[in-house]
Amino acid sequence: MRIAPFRSFCETHAPRLLTTPVQRMQGWALLAIVLWLPGLGGALKNSMLSHMGVQLSLLVVAGYGLGRAWLAHRPEHLQTARRYRWALMLMAVFTLMVWMLPRLLDLAVDRPEVDLLKALSLFWCAGVPLAWAWPQLPTVAQGVLHLEALATLWRMGWLYLESPSRWCLRYGLDDQHNLGRGLMAAGLVYAVWLAFAALRGQALPTAPSQANTALARMP
Repeated sequence: MRIAPFRSFCETHAPRLLTTPVQRMQGWALLAIVLWLPGLGGALKNSMLSHMGVQLSLLVVAGYGLGRAWLAHRPEHLQTARRYRWALMLMAVFTLMVWMLPRLLDLAVDRPEVDLLKALSLFWCAGVPLAWAWPQLPTVAQGVLHLEALATLWRMGWLYLESPSRWCLRYGLDDQHNLGRGLMAAGLVYAVWLAFAALRGQALPTAPSQANTALARMP
């Protein structure tokens, strides 16, 4: 008897959820908070693979989603994104490189303030700048960054997999090797996706003009 009112509520209100840029911004911010909170955040930090491969990646994805929703909500900021695209891209790349250091992973597990800094920086200094800068970059630059990201996945994966000693004090050698295999597998999937997109004759990234037009048309 209690299911019918709940179902009616879902059918009435669920289609309206996350339909506006502001709602999408709130949704991405909520995802980042849930990823950081001790419950899910603590569980993801139990292994090196889920810490770096899942939590860090999803924090960047959440920031990217918020950044895209922000531009849809405030399209006048596209000019700012275009003007500072290279600085924003460098900020995002530097932030990602910093949090791939094993010592910082240890500190994020041991010290709550470092863990909070990790979440905030990946969200605001990697995900959001990436969302603002990426559509504004030339196609050639995007292709080079695709290749560099692929090389970084395989390079880091090989180093974690082949290293005979532990790089993180909080994680064992098996965890390190699992991360290495995960990064190598992610690189393989990434390479297949790049090859598939190239064979279909599609530009891998979105051209700046197309991205701006699409964002301008979003509600």
